[in-house]
Amino acid sequence: MSVVVTPDIAAWRRLSLAELNERAALLDREENKYLVNGESLDAALELLRPDFAVLDINGGTEFTYDTVYFDTSDLRCYRDHATGRRLRAKVRSRLYVDSDLCYFEIKLKGRRGRTLKSRLPYTPQNHGRVTAEAAEFFDDRMAAVYGRSLGGTIRPALAMNYRRVTLVGLGAPERVTIDFGISFRMGEQGTDSFNEVAIVEVKSPDGRGLADQALRAVGARSEGCSKYCVGLNLLTDDLPNHAFRRLIDRHFAGGAD
Repeated sequence: MSVVVTPDIAAWRRLSLAELNERAALLDREENKYLVNGESLDAALELLRPDFAVLDINGGTEFTYDTVYFDTSDLRCYRDHATGRRLRAKVRSRLYVDSDLCYFEIKLKGRRGRTLKSRLPYTPQNHGRVTAEAAEFFDDRMAAVYGRSLGGTIRPALAMNYRRVTLVGLGAPERVTIDFGISFRMGEQGTDSFNEVAIVEVKSPDGRGLADQALRAVGARSEGCSKYCVGLNLLTDDLPNHAFRRLIDRHFAGGAD
């Protein structure tokens, strides 16, 4: 039986959110994602411990995230990703459940595949909605980065919930997020939590961080895993999914309830 993912970081050095933002805000960054089981994650964490600290907020190191992704009625954001379009967008509202903080967030792909992230403070009551201010913010960012609009009105497309642990590099600016216990929902449909796989994302200035080295040392390989695209495929039929089918079959057994 596979090991349930439970990141063991109880004895790690801790850093505050302010220290994280000072050391590794990384709003302009390169990202690599790895899907790992519990055993591989434990081995990687042993390698990372001397060079990283764990994010601590009010004494806690594991936090629940509730995220709603937005897309057009014809799923333009998804289709741009699935077909490998270089200029593409992800749009979401994210509720940090433990602290009741909320943001409307935009991730755009810039030159050479770099990720450009922008966010707007949101009230928790607006989580899962696109306010007029958020829509204008999104249009402005699309125009500034791509010189065009998305080409459709965005509305809620997929929701997800998961737990996250965040690691922060003590030397060079580097951040690692470990997402586990992931579940997806769309209207009345939903999945069980996926408890035997973690999505580890390494954010660094050049895509060659210490965490990348540690994960590769334990046999993990970078994969183009979008939680949004995975969730849509688990809950929606007839999507173009050649870019994600093998990954879903390997890591996300099961499907909708």
